[in-house]
Amino acid sequence: MDARLAAELAAHDGSDEAFVEAMFRQVLRRPVDSEAEARALSKLTAGTLSRATLIHELATSEESVRVRELDDAVALGLAARARRERIRWLQAFPGTDERVIEIPWVLSRLRATGRVLEVGYAFAETAYLAALLRSGVELVGVDLVTRDVVGMEAVEADVRQLPFPDGSFDQVLLVSTLEHVGADNTVYGLEAAGADDTRSEALRELKRVLRRDGRLLVTVPLGEPGDHGWFRQEDERGWNELFSHAGFFVEEIEAYELQDEGWRAAPAFRPEGVRYGERGPAASAVLCAELSPGRLRRLITPTGLAVTVRRRARPIRHRRAGQ
Repeated sequence: MDARLAAELAAHDGSDEAFVEAMFRQVLRRPVDSEAEARALSKLTAGTLSRATLIHELATSEESVRVRELDDAVALGLAARARRERIRWLQAFPGTDERVIEIPWVLSRLRATGRVLEVGYAFAETAYLAALLRSGVELVGVDLVTRDVVGMEAVEADVRQLPFPDGSFDQVLLVSTLEHVGADNTVYGLEAAGADDTRSEALRELKRVLRRDGRLLVTVPLGEPGDHGWFRQEDERGWNELFSHAGFFVEEIEAYELQDEGWRAAPAFRPEGVRYGERGPAASAVLCAELSPGRLRRLITPTGLAVTVRRRARPIRHRRAGQ
């Protein structure tokens, strides 16, 4: 059979119900809701909507833009990881949130193998979780609530009191989570609203469960320091003091700021006037850091200082998310 004719027939194979469900899952990465399904099936039956037009409408919808942004971020991070490239100086378009920076930054530094703890997984982006599950690491997720994630060991616990022995993990991932520790988390549907700033307590507990040569990858909102109720924001000095007081050594750190032209690296970042939600849908700046346990031990290691200098002097890698 003619190849183009075969492709045309294949596009119309199967029921409309199966087609609509498949397209929602493929394009929007979610099951179709009942209202959208009824509307699409009615139009497909009446002949006022074709399958091609349904695909076009889904692919050009506002919801699909968010899917594409996250997909681009994941693809960039995983490809860099495969090349063993720790990407830096990322760029992203205006109107996007900090996930398009955090996700590729963290994924490019994800271990090739080993036991990895993802803190706050229940509220993490689905695309990010799927990337971790595809990475081949032994993944454990911990959160105050449970989310059904096949392929990952899920533990319901407080990050300040983890039910793991000392040195249980090779790497810990803390993506946009540290700022919520000890804050009012009722916005996430949790019953207990915190009042105390216990972020240092959480960091010390994560240091305990890390192996001696383990690493903590952390991303946090950056800008004018302030308590916003459901999260706390710090400037770079404030976050570094928290890391240091918990006994961590900063192996690598990079600041990003959402400017008029989009997300850009900000090595000379100034926190004055940088407030959450005023430049885009979420953070106006973000800090990405890789930490190792044992700040003093690291400094007195014969090769410790040389390794740190070498890492920070690596060639700059320019990347634009989505390009």
